[in-house]
Amino acid sequence: MPEGRVYAEDQQIAVRRALDELLAWPAMARSPRLSAFLSYIVDAALAGRSGSVKAYSIAVDVFGRDENFDPQSDPIVRVQARRLRGLIEEFDRLDLGRAPVRIVLPVGRYVPEFVPRGDGPAIGKDGAEPSDNADDGAAPRPPQSPSRSIWVAGAIAAVLLVASLYFWPELGQRTSPGPAIVQPAMPLVVVEDFENLTDDQRTTPLVAGLALELVTDLNQFSDLSARYGGPQADSGEVQGTNGGVYVLSGVARRSPRGILYSILLQEAPTRSVVATFEVEVPLDNGAPNMNLQDVSEAFSLRLGSPRGPLHKAARSWIVARAAEEEPVLEPYPCLIAYGMFREQRTTFDGEALERCARQSMADGWPEGAAILAVLTADRGWRVGADTAEGAALIEQGRQLAEQAIGLEPTNAFNWAQRAYVAFLSGEIGLARDDYNTAVQLNPAMVDVLADYGYVESLNGNWEAARNLSQRALSVEVNPPDFYSIVPTLWAMREGDYAQAAAVGERMVSAVPDLGTAVMVAAGGQLRDADIINAYLPRLLASQRFRRLGIMPALRQHVLDPDLLRAISSGIISAGVPLDRLANPF
Repeated sequence: MPEGRVYAEDQQIAVRRALDELLAWPAMARSPRLSAFLSYIVDAALAGRSGSVKAYSIAVDVFGRDENFDPQSDPIVRVQARRLRGLIEEFDRLDLGRAPVRIVLPVGRYVPEFVPRGDGPAIGKDGAEPSDNADDGAAPRPPQSPSRSIWVAGAIAAVLLVASLYFWPELGQRTSPGPAIVQPAMPLVVVEDFENLTDDQRTTPLVAGLALELVTDLNQFSDLSARYGGPQADSGEVQGTNGGVYVLSGVARRSPRGILYSILLQEAPTRSVVATFEVEVPLDNGAPNMNLQDVSEAFSLRLGSPRGPLHKAARSWIVARAAEEEPVLEPYPCLIAYGMFREQRTTFDGEALERCARQSMADGWPEGAAILAVLTADRGWRVGADTAEGAALIEQGRQLAEQAIGLEPTNAFNWAQRAYVAFLSGEIGLARDDYNTAVQLNPAMVDVLADYGYVESLNGNWEAARNLSQRALSVEVNPPDFYSIVPTLWAMREGDYAQAAAVGERMVSAVPDLGTAVMVAAGGQLRDADIINAYLPRLLASQRFRRLGIMPALRQHVLDPDLLRAISSGIISAGVPLDRLANPF
């Protein structure tokens, strides 16, 4: 028999329609796990099984936890319920539903309510769910008057506390917690409709839908949130939002070459200007040669950059507190710290990053597992992929990357990190495929474009490599050192050794072994004693090169024979003996 409310057929049809609308919403569709969570609890409620909807059953049936799942030690259901509740509330705030009822997930419950649109009581309120501190099956208890024994116990406790403070004056100072550290909140961008100042009556839309396109693109980033603000964002609503909130407005106007799109990013609620960006679209036979998706992607590349204006405050906060004792970083600052680690791996505190990645993974945040995968595999690479310890660490990193993909398979960040792990393990073809998947999901991740270009260059796919590299470099005013890899390798391959030496100095900090080999080769081809003397000792001191031989080690990743020949001949010209080039030493 059903253990909860039984719904009439017309009520079930209305709820199913509301569920279908939510599942079709792109923001929900991007997260299959949350979609499955929502379907599971709605199906259970409609089937009269609301009493069986517990944290345990959700964890096992939806999130794949085993029968030993403990909701007290593994908070995945609570964490995902908060995410699901937030998405449902955003769907309703945008007034996207057209079904006669809306689905509501009350705080502290896992059983949904179905509320008619407009005034009226909920049509389903059975199966109250627990707070985080209650047993899953416990029903709320009515208020009770405290007994006399409780009052007596409280009075005794108060006397003991006063006495302890009298005899130990320092107790209050020793036990009182310091002020809570407020960590940076994920930026929220409220995108207003663009204005069309061109007076253009052609059928090609110039601004219609561009704001929504930007909202969709920005929400593909793991470290950004965006929502549609209509013709003008509600200032009261923006001011009431906690965290870093920004308003983005834009115009399209004529320029000498075509159509000029401009955006203005302002900090709310002061409306102080944070940044401005422009994208000029040439006309081809009177029509723009870029569509609105291209324009949105061009803006998203700049807005979503880890070094962009939206993350400036968080990066400054992390730098300012780098030398202090910190609590574990929350998910958003953890993501920002990871980007900084990629840029400054020789100086950045990897231990703090690993702590926040582990905590985030334990809290059910998929990106935490992806970050930990790269950190683990990178440690294995540095130990040596050809050693037992290094191979074990890389395999552990591969498993963590698979776990991240399993938790959220449509997350571009997770695919990019799995690609990097595949690269470290020497699986260049798999790395290329995974980077392609990441870019399909979010083509505006500028660091991923640079990494993808690097992998394509190793494969010898130079047209793709250079296009990806140039697109990444066009976004960044002061790009990280790893952006220099493709230009350096291309110059080396094409015999422009002076350019390879000039750019390669930055490459060395990003990929020390390959960068050092290129610098020695460029120095050898140029007969430049200063370059050779600066980098040859580092080349011969590389443990990886010593274990495998220089060229065998390089062939594990560099698959372009022309590039390998240019490096090999340059190293020989620098005076490196052939036996060290080809054999362990």
